[in-house]
Amino acid sequence: MIKNPALNWVRLPLESIDNCRELGGYNTAYGQQTKWHELLRSSDMSKLTEEDIMFLKEYGVKTVIDLRGEDEIQEKPNVLAKEAFCHYYNFPFITEQVSNIIYSSEKRFMGDFYIELLEENKVLQDIFHLIAHAEEGTIIFHCAGGKDRTGILAMMLLSLAGVEKKDIISNYEVSYTNLKTMHTEEDLPEGIPVDYMYSKGEYMEKAYEYLTATYESVEQYLLAKGVEQEVITLVKNRLVDQDSVVTV
Repeated sequence: MIKNPALNWVRLPLESIDNCRELGGYNTAYGQQTKWHELLRSSDMSKLTEEDIMFLKEYGVKTVIDLRGEDEIQEKPNVLAKEAFCHYYNFPFITEQVSNIIYSSEKRFMGDFYIELLEENKVLQDIFHLIAHAEEGTIIFHCAGGKDRTGILAMMLLSLAGVEKKDIISNYEVSYTNLKTMHTEEDLPEGIPVDYMYSKGEYMEKAYEYLTATYESVEQYLLAKGVEQEVITLVKNRLVDQDSVVTV
């Protein structure tokens, strides 16, 4: 089957990845849609086929942001790190206690992990500075499942673009369907609750509500964490047309 990379794909037609999706096409508070071919969210990219690599190249991918920890990368390196058509960056979007959230020895509500991730990570400024100043073209960011760390970053990006909360939450919820092959308890590492594989709306809603209650908005949260206003505006410009961007 011929796959046309010039089209706008909600979920990219990749053989090796089930959860690679667009952030384009969402309604915004600015009366527009988020741009297509600007930002992609994805799960593990260590098993990309040659056909998938070519599709991503032709789709416009120029920048890759790997949110995983060093231990995860050593076990499953991103094959795009060796490709000449894009630049690869690793910013471990983790806490001191937890790399991949599902492997934590603590059994807690997933939404609490997300809040911990928001407050204790050390790379927020680096991630947003890169998105703001990356080469023109598509940026793809990913973790292992493309659900937790990737989901938190997608939530912040969509919020900056003026996307409604219900659309942000539904964007997160789709991961469970796309990662269905990981759902059975038999496939989970010993001691990992099957709930940790879900992308229930209540998980992301708790993180979203925490940000709005504590900081009033994602933009104010980013400013409080040291992300410059100019950087935030440039990130918005990647998601929506420049003329429609306002400071919230």
